[in-house]
Amino acid sequence: MFSRDKTAVDVETASQMAADDGYVILDVRTARERAQGYPPGSVHMVLESIPERLSELQGTKVLAFCRSGSRSGAAARFLSQHDIEAHNVKGGILAWSRAGLPLKEGSQR
Repeated sequence: MFSRDKTAVDVETASQMAADDGYVILDVRTARERAQGYPPGSVHMVLESIPERLSELQGTKVLAFCRSGSRSGAAARFLSQHDIEAHNVKGGILAWSRAGLPLKEGSQR
Protein backbone atom coordinates (compact mmCIF):
# COMPACT_ATOMS: atom_id res chain seq x y z
CA MET A 1 0.00 0.00 0.00
CA PHE A 2 2.63 2.56 1.08
CA SER A 3 5.93 2.64 -0.78
CA ARG A 4 9.22 3.15 1.00
CA ASP A 5 11.24 6.23 0.16
CA LYS A 6 13.90 4.80 -2.12
CA THR A 7 15.87 8.04 -2.06
CA ALA A 8 16.36 8.07 1.72
CA VAL A 9 19.88 7.46 3.01
CA ASP A 10 21.24 6.80 6.49
CA VAL A 11 23.47 9.35 8.20
CA GLU A 12 26.72 7.45 7.63
CA THR A 13 25.99 7.21 3.89
CA ALA A 14 24.98 10.89 3.81
CA SER A 15 28.21 11.94 5.51
CA GLN A 16 30.21 9.94 2.97
CA MET A 17 28.21 11.31 0.02
CA ALA A 18 28.81 14.88 1.19
CA ALA A 19 32.53 14.27 1.59
CA ASP A 20 33.16 12.24 -1.56
CA ASP A 21 30.46 13.09 -4.06
CA GLY A 22 29.93 16.83 -3.55
CA TYR A 23 26.42 16.71 -2.16
CA VAL A 24 25.13 19.80 -0.37
CA ILE A 25 23.82 19.09 3.13
CA LEU A 26 20.61 21.10 3.37
CA ASP A 27 19.29 21.87 6.86
CA VAL A 28 15.56 22.60 6.61
CA ARG A 29 15.01 23.16 10.35
CA THR A 30 14.14 26.43 12.03
CA ALA A 31 16.85 28.89 13.08
CA ARG A 32 16.27 27.96 16.73
CA GLU A 33 16.79 24.26 15.95
CA ARG A 34 19.90 24.99 13.88
CA ALA A 35 21.46 26.97 16.72
CA GLN A 36 21.49 23.77 18.78
CA GLY A 37 23.87 22.11 16.32
CA TYR A 38 24.36 21.43 12.61
CA PRO A 39 26.72 19.50 10.35
CA PRO A 40 29.75 21.62 9.40
CA GLY A 41 29.40 23.10 5.92
CA SER A 42 25.64 22.57 5.76
CA VAL A 43 23.37 25.14 4.13
CA HIS A 44 20.41 26.46 6.12
CA MET A 45 17.14 26.91 4.27
CA VAL A 46 13.95 26.69 6.34
CA LEU A 47 11.54 24.26 4.68
CA GLU A 48 8.94 26.93 3.94
CA SER A 49 11.52 29.08 2.09
CA ILE A 50 12.61 26.41 -0.39
CA PRO A 51 10.14 27.30 -3.18
CA GLU A 52 11.28 30.94 -3.25
CA ARG A 53 14.97 29.98 -2.95
CA LEU A 54 14.87 27.06 -5.39
CA SER A 55 17.24 28.76 -7.84
CA GLU A 56 20.01 28.63 -5.20
CA LEU A 57 19.92 24.83 -5.40
CA GLN A 58 19.77 24.42 -9.18
CA GLY A 59 22.70 22.36 -10.42
CA THR A 60 23.43 20.83 -7.01
CA LYS A 61 22.89 17.41 -5.46
CA VAL A 62 21.17 17.66 -2.08
CA LEU A 63 21.05 15.71 1.17
CA ALA A 64 18.11 17.17 3.10
CA PHE A 65 17.78 16.79 6.86
CA CYS A 66 15.67 18.10 9.70
CA ARG A 67 15.22 16.98 13.30
CA SER A 68 13.97 13.46 12.63
CA GLY A 69 13.43 13.06 8.88
CA SER A 70 9.84 14.16 8.20
CA ARG A 71 10.31 17.73 6.95
CA SER A 72 13.42 16.75 5.04
CA GLY A 73 11.43 14.02 3.28
CA ALA A 74 9.02 16.68 2.06
CA ALA A 75 11.95 18.86 0.98
CA ALA A 76 13.61 16.00 -0.93
CA ARG A 77 10.35 15.18 -2.73
CA PHE A 78 9.81 18.83 -3.67
CA LEU A 79 13.36 19.22 -4.95
CA SER A 80 13.12 15.99 -6.94
CA GLN A 81 9.94 17.28 -8.58
CA HIS A 82 12.02 20.28 -9.72
CA ASP A 83 14.78 18.18 -11.30
CA ILE A 84 17.23 18.46 -8.40
CA GLU A 85 18.78 15.21 -7.21
CA ALA A 86 17.77 15.06 -3.57
CA HIS A 87 17.88 12.49 -0.79
CA ASN A 88 16.25 12.50 2.63
CA VAL A 89 18.66 11.82 5.51
CA LYS A 90 16.84 9.19 7.60
CA GLY A 91 16.59 10.04 11.29
CA GLY A 92 17.70 13.64 10.77
CA ILE A 93 19.95 15.47 13.20
CA LEU A 94 18.96 13.07 15.98
CA ALA A 95 20.49 10.13 14.10
CA TRP A 96 23.46 12.28 13.00
CA SER A 97 24.22 13.11 16.62
CA ARG A 98 23.70 9.52 17.83
CA ALA A 99 26.17 8.34 15.16
CA GLY A 100 28.81 10.67 16.60
CA LEU A 101 29.16 12.64 13.35
CA PRO A 102 30.54 16.18 13.64
CA LEU A 103 28.28 19.02 14.74
CA LYS A 104 28.88 22.73 15.14
CA GLU A 105 26.87 24.93 17.47
CA GLY A 106 25.68 28.47 16.92
CA SER A 107 23.58 30.29 14.42
CA GLN A 108 25.75 30.21 11.30
CA ARG A 109 23.57 30.38 8.20
